[in-house]
Amino acid sequence: MISTYRYTNPIHFMGSMALATAALFFVLGSCCQAQAQTIHDFGSWFSLNTQGKVKRCSEESRLLWWFDGHLRYLDDSDGFHQSIFRPGLGYQITPNTNFWVGYAWINTLPPTGTELVDENRLWQQLMWAPKFNSFSFLSRSRFEQRFVETGDDTGLRFRQFFKVDRPFRCNSPYSLVAWNETFFDLNETDWGQRGSLGQNRLFLGVGKKFDGANKPKIEVGYLNQYARSKPGDDRVNHILSLNWFFTF
Repeated sequence: MISTYRYTNPIHFMGSMALATAALFFVLGSCCQAQAQTIHDFGSWFSLNTQGKVKRCSEESRLLWWFDGHLRYLDDSDGFHQSIFRPGLGYQITPNTNFWVGYAWINTLPPTGTELVDENRLWQQLMWAPKFNSFSFLSRSRFEQRFVETGDDTGLRFRQFFKVDRPFRCNSPYSLVAWNETFFDLNETDWGQRGSLGQNRLFLGVGKKFDGANKPKIEVGYLNQYARSKPGDDRVNHILSLNWFFTF
């Protein structure tokens, strides 16, 4: 017997994965919204994202470093909503695949609260960044352990991120950017995490690469964030998102 192998186009595979994630979010989100009202809010999010290779005696190794910082504003929070500082260390498995571990400190003013809440996280993630023709893809699978000062339980959460980037034309510094990230709460906690779909973020925007040794890039666009709340109504935030990226 002669076995046959059917080739699967990587672009079709990644597209199917992203479509499946979006479909799952739609089904679960529809069920949630059937039981709770949805509050709409507007805001702006800003982020600085950096990473690079650790050098040893002028020679590059497979060790990597990471840092991203965020400032987030929402109207219902009367301005400031959240800040995030997230350092990490990584290891380059292949040219397109990296594994990371790190820590995050999050300071949040809940939209319905009056006092800031501190959260500490440990996180681990696997990143895969292939290129197919003019398309650049990024898949990021992140596992988090969350410690919030308003409770004693440890929250476990899984996040799946898919991103596609395509230049307007050959060698153009401008590109179309789209990504989706789905958050799955893996357990319930005494500070409010629910053991189900936590939130979903969908971004559509434009990117621009700049000349420079650190490969600076900016992405700006619309971010739609759907978030479940316990207790309270679910929320949909309409956000102007601006993100800077530097590679060292």
